[in-house]
Amino acid sequence: MRCHLCLNISWHPLCKNCLNTILIPNPTKRILKNGLVVYSSYRYEDIKNLLHKKHTYHGAKIFAQLTKHALLPLVKTFTCKDVYSLPIDDHTRSGYSHSAIIAQELRKYIKPLFGKLRAKNRIRYSGKSLHVREQNTRDFMITCKENLDVILIDDIVTTGNTLCEASSTCKAHNLNVLFALTLANTQK
Repeated sequence: MRCHLCLNISWHPLCKNCLNTILIPNPTKRILKNGLVVYSSYRYEDIKNLLHKKHTYHGAKIFAQLTKHALLPLVKTFTCKDVYSLPIDDHTRSGYSHSAIIAQELRKYIKPLFGKLRAKNRIRYSGKSLHVREQNTRDFMITCKENLDVILIDDIVTTGNTLCEASSTCKAHNLNVLFALTLANTQK
């Protein structure tokens, strides 16, 4: 296999050299309009070509590598006893779910609640305008017990609408959303 960035021979989709020289995490903290804090490891522009591979076979491996490289060190600094990760709409598409891959890689420190926060609306937001996103809410449903501390997990925070809607749905079901984690943030 070849590294997706430098094209050198590698056992993984991203070689160690690229992870340590090109893909250096640049953590950000963003506060959404409803007050939800979102921690991200990269600027979207820095890894957009890798994120767009989420609809390919290698996308799952790339997401796993980016999570181990950038989000896992951040999560290790948290004290997460009795805290759960809640991947946003971890319905399997293209062979896997990007939010489930991220939650799976963080499982040693935050126990994942798979299949518990699902969107009834199956519209894809990728590449859609803010107007389309606002007109087509996700209409989330939750199927987990109440009174849990959770961390929302997604791949990208763009407008923040999905995370805000997920957070509101969680609060309506007596879940305490501590913050959200994403690989990338579109704001500069």
